[in-house]
Amino acid sequence: MRGGEASAGEAGSPRSPELYDFSDDSDYAAAAASNHTAMRSDSADGGSDETARVDVIYEKERVTIHPTQYGSGRISGKLRLFLQQGSLFLSWEPNEGADSFSSSSVSLEIEKYRNLYTIKALPLSDVRFIRRHTPTFGWDYIIIVLSSGLAFPPFYFYNGGVRELFATLKQHVFIIRSDDDPNVFLVNDFQDPLQKSLSSLELPGVATVANAMSRQNSLSFTGSVDEGIHRDDSKHGVSASMSQSASRQKHRSNDPGRDLSIQVLEKFSLVTKFARDTTSSLFRDNSGANAYGRQQEEYFLNNKVSGKNKYQQTTPEKAAEPAELEPDHLPLVWGKQRDRPLSVEEWRAFLDPEGRVMDSKALRKKVFYGGVEHVLRKEVWKFLLGYYEYDSTYAERDYLDAMKQAEYEAIKSQWKSISATQAKRFTKFRERKGLIDKDVVRTDRSVPYYEGDDNRNVVVLRDILLTYSFYNFDLGYCQGMSDFLAPILYVMEDESESFWCFATLMERLGANFNRDQNGMHAQLLALSKLVELLDPPLHNYFRQNDCLNYFFCFRWVLIQFKREFSFDQIMLLWEVLWSHYLSEHFHLYLCVAILKRYRQRIIGEQMDFDTLLKFINELSGQINLDRAIQDAEALCTIAGENGAACIPAGTPPSMPIETDGGLYVQEDEVL
Repeated sequence: MRGGEASAGEAGSPRSPELYDFSDDSDYAAAAASNHTAMRSDSADGGSDETARVDVIYEKERVTIHPTQYGSGRISGKLRLFLQQGSLFLSWEPNEGADSFSSSSVSLEIEKYRNLYTIKALPLSDVRFIRRHTPTFGWDYIIIVLSSGLAFPPFYFYNGGVRELFATLKQHVFIIRSDDDPNVFLVNDFQDPLQKSLSSLELPGVATVANAMSRQNSLSFTGSVDEGIHRDDSKHGVSASMSQSASRQKHRSNDPGRDLSIQVLEKFSLVTKFARDTTSSLFRDNSGANAYGRQQEEYFLNNKVSGKNKYQQTTPEKAAEPAELEPDHLPLVWGKQRDRPLSVEEWRAFLDPEGRVMDSKALRKKVFYGGVEHVLRKEVWKFLLGYYEYDSTYAERDYLDAMKQAEYEAIKSQWKSISATQAKRFTKFRERKGLIDKDVVRTDRSVPYYEGDDNRNVVVLRDILLTYSFYNFDLGYCQGMSDFLAPILYVMEDESESFWCFATLMERLGANFNRDQNGMHAQLLALSKLVELLDPPLHNYFRQNDCLNYFFCFRWVLIQFKREFSFDQIMLLWEVLWSHYLSEHFHLYLCVAILKRYRQRIIGEQMDFDTLLKFINELSGQINLDRAIQDAEALCTIAGENGAACIPAGTPPSMPIETDGGLYVQEDEVL
């Protein structure tokens, strides 16, 4: 039973009642406005400065976030709406100390999230929409999504208060119900939202939009960089009117409140200072330059191969010159030279007469250093992805294929049998199908295998993704998944085998697409620590320039460099990553290697976050893959156990932790 919500009394009508029509909502009909909302006035200097006056118009205790999957891992706080200088702001501040109902081990785990999610002053003009969730059992919660596409974690109302919150909001901001989802309420939506989907993984116009958003955002969060480092636009209490024009690039998909990872995917080019501030506090916990890392940095910078590689500060005149995408000439490459791909003869030598792989480590080493000849990929990838066991025989694999083919057809029949009448009453199916239909027609269409109208392979791509959304219904489908599936289908050329290889890959990478984004945050945090270990000057530069969340590497990590290399190159890179020879997180060392190679450019040209984001995106298609892999190998070898310690256990692409005999703990079950 949900916490009791005080019945809302009548209050004065808003200025334009017709703009706030919630007549179709029984909750709002019963709660036009709340007389139970806390009303208080505060002044920064005892009331002498009227411009600093803060009027609290809504306040609610025990508004809780759940940063982990465990029900006991929660952080309670106070949510407020307040007026300052005529603008409406929202704040959420956690209670001091761990919640009494959290275990000590869980409390230690979630403590790091306390500053991350603290909101000092969020202008309501920066909010795109709020989605309200009212489950049959459990507590009401809301999800706040910004115009940038980023979102806060769900806020659970343990003492009720959701109706009063919306009743208060509608008195001060323009808010309407979405036509697509009755639980979504659009904020400050003064025009019809765009219906077409924005494929922002292509990142069109990133420089113009990102810079505009960054200039106009004025949020301030707990744990931010010292005032001396901050610019004036990050100070608390700046009028929200500055960001009014920031969200004019509208976007709306079939379900604007679906998985939070989609919001980041669809508008990654609009990452703003909000995203940077909300994650930087995590990374500042380990800001000191590691002594081991300094020693390695001295090795790199003072290497006697070349005397031109010592760090120098570029003059402003030089920084103003047009950028050319050329890497720093650092004497970093000393990893093993790339080998030729695994040949048919070599592959056969790895197998015993019954088909077992006799030395899986030697095989993975061979794949790591040379890749696989294309004619062998269909067979070898099944081992690398975990669909086949290395010690399985030919007969066992044939039997597995037959069983999995039947299982795949059974899962596929679940959605194939849905009639048009049933689909009208199956919102989640329609939403997922619509999103998949949009994505598959723009996935790798420049590759001959997928190009042209009425391409049968595109239909198969769609069918596999729809089937997976039923196979893993909790995760469903998120943008970016089609990027992983397309090369697999191209190699396998078989629907069932492609599905199961994709499913095993998602067992490791599915956390990249989780709603709470914990998988991505964990990888970016690990990347921050690795850069601090292996390149302290670059890490310190990022800290001084408010870039410690490493969001500019988001696309690299999310889809593992799919947009940075050609289709042929990405197949080679992925089989190198899937070999897990040096590290299952080798992709993070690859990120460090690329950043390190361009470090002098980044520091010398004094790149801020938006410039850095633009620069990183422009590297697409210009990175030397073999050299990057060699650099990453060198860094991984140097880092050794210290590098491994930077990556917490369970960080994707690790296999997920199973509980209850293989049933994953789900959010709705533990709350």
